[in-house]
Amino acid sequence: MEDPSKLTKEEVGAIIQARYNSETRPPRSEEDRRIGKERLKEIDEYMKKHLKD
Repeated sequence: MEDPSKLTKEEVGAIIQARYNSETRPPRSEEDRRIGKERLKEIDEYMKKHLKD
């Protein structure tokens, strides 16, 4: 008789895949990239304007 507390290979694989999916970032869209580029540009402009040596 098998031990009911042991998981099958399929169950272990499903658990690993679910964990991997929850920890990875979703792919970025072109809109996300555009927004990020605009934010970095604004930060650079702010730094040049307010943090001059």
